[in-house]
Amino acid sequence: MKRSVLRIGCAVLSLSAAAGLLASCSLLPPASPLPDSKPAQAEEAPGTAAASLDDGKLRILYSNGSNGGNTVLCGNTVLYQAASSETVYLVPDTLTGTVRYYLRQWSAPGTPTGRAAALCDRSGKEILTFDRAYDAVLTGTLLVLTTPEEFAYSPALHHAAGDCRVLDLATGEELTVPENAYGCRIAGETLAFNLCNAPAQALDENTWGDDLTRYYALQIQDRDGNRIRQEPLCAAVSLSYSYNEISSPADWLELDYYSEDEDMVIDHISLYSTATGEELTGFQQYTGAGTVSLYNSGRYQLVDLASTEQSAVLCEFDEPVRYYLPGAAITEPEASGRYRFHDLLTGEEKELYDVGTDDATLAIYALDGTVRVFDRQTGVLLTDTAIDPVENQVRAHVYAENGWVWVAQDDNDNYVNTAIQICGPDGTHKTLDPRTLEETYTHYYPLFSTADGLYFYGCCNGPGSSWLYDILDSDGNVVVGGLRSCSTYYADSANGLPEGVFAASKGFSYGWMDFSGRWLYAESIFASTADEMDNYYF
Repeated sequence: MKRSVLRIGCAVLSLSAAAGLLASCSLLPPASPLPDSKPAQAEEAPGTAAASLDDGKLRILYSNGSNGGNTVLCGNTVLYQAASSETVYLVPDTLTGTVRYYLRQWSAPGTPTGRAAALCDRSGKEILTFDRAYDAVLTGTLLVLTTPEEFAYSPALHHAAGDCRVLDLATGEELTVPENAYGCRIAGETLAFNLCNAPAQALDENTWGDDLTRYYALQIQDRDGNRIRQEPLCAAVSLSYSYNEISSPADWLELDYYSEDEDMVIDHISLYSTATGEELTGFQQYTGAGTVSLYNSGRYQLVDLASTEQSAVLCEFDEPVRYYLPGAAITEPEASGRYRFHDLLTGEEKELYDVGTDDATLAIYALDGTVRVFDRQTGVLLTDTAIDPVENQVRAHVYAENGWVWVAQDDNDNYVNTAIQICGPDGTHKTLDPRTLEETYTHYYPLFSTADGLYFYGCCNGPGSSWLYDILDSDGNVVVGGLRSCSTYYADSANGLPEGVFAASKGFSYGWMDFSGRWLYAESIFASTADEMDNYYF
């Protein structure tokens, strides 16, 4: 493998100012009655003291069995119970990951679009209200509002003036927005607007908007509205927005250039620094810890965007770079179907069975048996052990979880697990026999980790056509049994739960439960109904 190493290497909201941002407001709907809830109420036999939600964080309990009717809490205090026709979601700061606000959308027949919206703070107070539906993205103090059509097949198809707005929550100022803007990305001190210059006739003739990209354009400007750059047939995407990583360089934008032929597909992608004006060609993907992979002149370059103002090439490879962490890179040879680990400090290389990642860690399992788990931002080695292959091993599947790793080994081509290895940062190394698990469970999968170890769930057929779930520890012992569901979709940074708490439903209740089987917060399953919202993603 030929490789040349070149170098190793909130603002406070002013309520009085924000209150004057918008004159076109609609009356807020009356708050729904608080749900039939049981905050911090034990339903199981007394056991280990329950965890606590009393940490002052904003969270949403998503409605059971529908897309609307969500419940917003701050710590263990219920702030708002949405009606089934409402959309409610958290608005994290893309720069810091902190959550100070949530957004509501609801049906409002008297408004121009038939829906209205409000931005609410941690006390549940409505800071801003709008007479149309908006989706919100917060970057620092700048709140970008766009109509939900941006998530549709053709973001510009139903575009109209006012569908994109930028508000500064610190000063109460509304920034200048081009009339034909349908989206905005914040990068450092600049605003990148995606425009659609299509005439009305073009919109009417193209019901599905399949060739409206010929009218797309990009305009980059400063906070005062001064134009910095314009590009036809181009659209901007921010790295933090597209990869959901707050550590991604905030001053860089991904620029998608469309071809001029009839297909109007993306011709090439580059990266643009709004701070220096530097533009990098051959963009492949964001690889983590402030780096990206570029492809130029037949070589794959690993480029550091974060350490200095100018980009710097760390190293080059003959194969695509998939992951980076300080001191190491992982490439994917196109022919072998496996990954390759590169220690950029020692020059060591290892062929890998598999790679697993979560938001914070990266785990590898090498063909020589080496198992390592790294911190993705610092490169610190959290777990270092070895796993012997099973007889006739053909593949392994690796799942990383906060310093822990779950390795499922196969000895055939039918994806049948022969052994499951669980390794942790405290030196834990345990082996589970899938055949024993399968005597009880149809499916099993790692759930999440705590300081005590890795927990997983087993799923089996229940009464009728239902399923039953048990939570098991790393020895395979049942910790909580008889659940109708359990999930980790609260594990993201915006809506995270305290350690040892998970989302579950049991009997006629659903909510957040701890490993003693006690509800920290629960609602009746009969409180949810179908939702009529037009934006499925929230």
